[in-house]
Amino acid sequence: MRAFYFMKIDYIMTRKQLYFIPFFCLLALVIGKNAGMEDMSLLVACSYLLFMSTIFATTPFAYSVGKNREFLLLFPATVTERVVGRFLFGLSFEGVLGLFCFMIVGVNMLIGVKTPLWMLGILLCGCAVGIITVTLEFLLFYLFGEGKDNWQYLSNIVRITPGMALFFGSSYLSAALEKAMASDMGMNLEAMSGRLLQAGVIAVAVALLLTAAAVAICVKVIEKRDYA
Repeated sequence: MRAFYFMKIDYIMTRKQLYFIPFFCLLALVIGKNAGMEDMSLLVACSYLLFMSTIFATTPFAYSVGKNREFLLLFPATVTERVVGRFLFGLSFEGVLGLFCFMIVGVNMLIGVKTPLWMLGILLCGCAVGIITVTLEFLLFYLFGEGKDNWQYLSNIVRITPGMALFFGSSYLSAALEKAMASDMGMNLEAMSGRLLQAGVIAVAVALLLTAAAVAICVKVIEKRDYA
């Protein structure tokens, strides 16, 4: 499917940012360790990675302007393939950084640090929120920014604000959970581990369905524009 070729093109255009991913992964670990919440350090680190992924995922829009956009339109492909390729690029960042979060869990298990099931459920919910955040950003870019040169003045706000809200919201949640673990509610979280894990899986599935719906909307919008 040509959509994967357009995803590859997006990676080629934004290849410079790939060099910074290991640095941000290490930075996330440092932020988690210094968050002052020992039990929640993993959640804080993963929240920072999800924040960064929402910024990385929208980078191709900054390159797809002017002559670059005209060049990309020369490739034989349908609007659906172009839009799906861009969404695959965004989801791939969520997937890679989400995988890194679970790699941290695996490393913790190897060194004897146990990660409770309820936290895995919350991490899955966080991944779902990250997917929805990227989907929302892509919707805004396609509905209001794609093909409009004056959009560049607002694009940075769209790229950064949702991710920042996600990060600070997750940090607040981590602090609240830390207090809960210090009280009797901590026992309730352990008892709800199965339900939280199930909720995380369902949340990811729902997020992917919403992404599919967003792709359909974006395709319809772009097809009506004369440069598609």
